[in-house]
Amino acid sequence: MIRLTLGVALAALLAACSPKTDTPAATTAAPASAAAADYKTALPMKELMGHVIDNAADGVWLNQGWIINFQGTHELFPTTDEGWMYASNAAVTLAEASNLLLLPGRPADDDRRWVDASHALYAAAMRSHEAAEARDKEAFFKAGSDIYEACVQCHSRYVIGE
Repeated sequence: MIRLTLGVALAALLAACSPKTDTPAATTAAPASAAAADYKTALPMKELMGHVIDNAADGVWLNQGWIINFQGTHELFPTTDEGWMYASNAAVTLAEASNLLLLPGRPADDDRRWVDASHALYAAAMRSHEAAEARDKEAFFKAGSDIYEACVQCHSRYVIGE
């Protein structure tokens, strides 16, 4: 009898801890949108780029490619699970940071190219993340060049000539 009671109690506990799959969509929906005034975007764009965007991009770029010198060819790709995890985390950070460029008050103008450039950066960063997760050096390197291209395209419009 004690085993049966313990078994029923354990089953009830497990059921209570299990994720609910029949939750109505209304209860899982995102909270109401924040107003433009709710966003704190006082950090100048150059500092956002230098402290957040560039830092995350460097976490990708500094972990890919090759150095060729008199001693031979040396790969920069991660060699450990921790190294690949760091590169993957940097890529995800960059992808999510690309959304910071779209916060109210951040777009440089009303030109849709700002949004498109932010989306291109997001897509390239996510490809980098996926390649890092797969430990695919070639795809990781290609995604890193896609990140660079997204940056160059945006900077050629919004930075050059400042």
